Amino acid sequence: MNRYLGIYRRCELYYIREELEKYGLLSLEGRLLPLIKDKCMSQEELGYMMNLDKGRIARAVSLLEEKGLLCRQVNEKNRRQKLLSLSEAGVEMVKNIEEIYRKWDNICYTGFTAEEQALYQDFIKRMAENAAEYRRKNGGCLNG
Repeated sequence: MNRYLGIYRRCELYYIREELEKYGLLSLEGRLLPLIKDKCMSQEELGYMMNLDKGRIARAVSLLEEKGLLCRQVNEKNRRQKLLSLSEAGVEMVKNIEEIYRKWDNICYTGFTAEEQALYQDFIKRMAENAAEYRRKNGGCLNG
C-alpha cells in the first residue's frame, strides 16, 4: 500500500484521538456512536458494520453505557436480543464527534475540488468494501 496512506492514517488517528479525549471518549467509542445515531441496532449488527469481534464490541458498548451515552433495551421481536440506541447525552455527543470529523476533513481536503473529494471518498469506500469482503471470506472479523 502507498506509504502516504500510512502517514495520513497515523495523523488522522492522532488528531481524532486528541479531540475525542477532550470529551472522555476513546477512538473506537467515537466511531461507534455515529453508527447508532439514526436507528436502534444489536451489538451483532454493530460488530458486523465495524468488522470487529463480539468481545471488542461488548466492551465498548459497556463503557458507552457507563458513560450514559448509550441505552440497551430488549428487542420485542426477539426477547433474547438487546437493541442499542443513543441516550440524550449520546445524541449531543454525536454532534461533537461529527464536528471533529468535519474539521479533520477541512484540514485534509484543503486545495481539493468537490469533485476530487467525491472521487476520493468513492475510491476509499470501494477499497474498504473489498478489504472487508476478503476478510469475511478468509478469516472472520478484524480486531482493530
